[in-house]
Amino acid sequence: MGRSWSASLLIGAMVSGLLLAGYHFTSIFIRAAVEMEGFFLQAFVLPGEGDLWFSLPVQYGYFTVMAFLSAWVCLEQHRVFGKLVYMAGAVFLTVLLSPILAFCGVLFEPLSGAGAIVLAGLAGTFYGGTASIQRARRLQRYFVGRVSTEKFQQLVENKEAVDLCQRKELTVLNCSILNFPDLSSQMEAAELEKMGSFFLRAAAEFLVGRGAYLDNCNAQGLRVFFGLIEKGDDHAVEGCRAALELRLRLVNLEQEILSRWHRKAVFGVALSTGETSVGLFGFREFQFYSAVGEPVDFCRRLSGVNLVYGSQVLMGARTYLMTKDHMEARPMEMVYAPRMHHISEVYELLAEKGKLSEDEARARDEFWHGVVSLRKGTFGEALQHFKLAQMEGREDAPLKYFLERAEAGLKDSDAGKGKGTEGVAGHLRILTTN
Repeated sequence: MGRSWSASLLIGAMVSGLLLAGYHFTSIFIRAAVEMEGFFLQAFVLPGEGDLWFSLPVQYGYFTVMAFLSAWVCLEQHRVFGKLVYMAGAVFLTVLLSPILAFCGVLFEPLSGAGAIVLAGLAGTFYGGTASIQRARRLQRYFVGRVSTEKFQQLVENKEAVDLCQRKELTVLNCSILNFPDLSSQMEAAELEKMGSFFLRAAAEFLVGRGAYLDNCNAQGLRVFFGLIEKGDDHAVEGCRAALELRLRLVNLEQEILSRWHRKAVFGVALSTGETSVGLFGFREFQFYSAVGEPVDFCRRLSGVNLVYGSQVLMGARTYLMTKDHMEARPMEMVYAPRMHHISEVYELLAEKGKLSEDEARARDEFWHGVVSLRKGTFGEALQHFKLAQMEGREDAPLKYFLERAEAGLKDSDAGKGKGTEGVAGHLRILTTN
């Protein structure tokens, strides 16, 4: 749309300048106006007496507007037949406008207006048939509004053909209001709609601005892809960076929702990386560009696990492996997703590499040792590490969760109810399918 407006303005300005020069340096249009006045005075009984009123600014304004409008219509209209119908209809109405205005005492010369319509229409048709414009039209259905304007222009200007059907590794980011079902029972439908739309718009605009492809945006939350269009393997790092900044924005968003709707929204963000099948799915107006595969399904399920730990951003094992040199993280539990046939470790994303303070880095290391000890079933050792991971004046919901797990394990072990060791199976969380 932006390129069409720019081209329309340029074509309209050139055509208007040409017609303006015709008015000032030739007598074609003035002579046509005089001849039409004579014809109207002889052929019709017009109101008033004397000559018809003629205004050059009116003529200039009309052919200028029609030049811009015709260029834009012929740029936006895909079918040649539609462009010809528009130009023929616009010329006919312009010619018809002349006798109508004559009965109102106004002399209107239609030649310049018709010339503006035809010249601008032909120029718009020619420009609209260029390769870049044709490419933009093919791609805008699938990408306009889902990627940033800059990224869409890069797609259009890229000389290589865009492969819309392929196997590709990418990073999925899912963000949602985790307590949205509870809020739906506490709020009026109209207010719930406003609140949900407010969150979706803020999160979607931010993530699209950070280079993501907006795949889904509805009441269940939003899903974006990093690396869907671009080449390279830095999609996981870019996704994590966007997630960290989104986490800060969600804190402000939570306060604004609390202020406006007097409800506390609980947000959850998840990242998952893996190979997917990318292509066009659906038919006719329901066709859309997307990716399907285990990472997409896993990310959707993982987002809800934030409620269990009280965490904000979780990521899968593949995402962690691809970003461990760039990001700070700490392990959570092992998870199993039905129908995915594998067990995967989950991590909490903390910060970019080197951004943790000494105390934060020490607490992260103690937490890590505590999780390892908990999996071994050495609950006393795990409890000691988790206590050392506590930071004064800071709430840490995931740490509290694992502290309680260690205390419960130690209590059961002392009471003789446990075997003293749980292993991975004792800390395996099954992700729900809903």
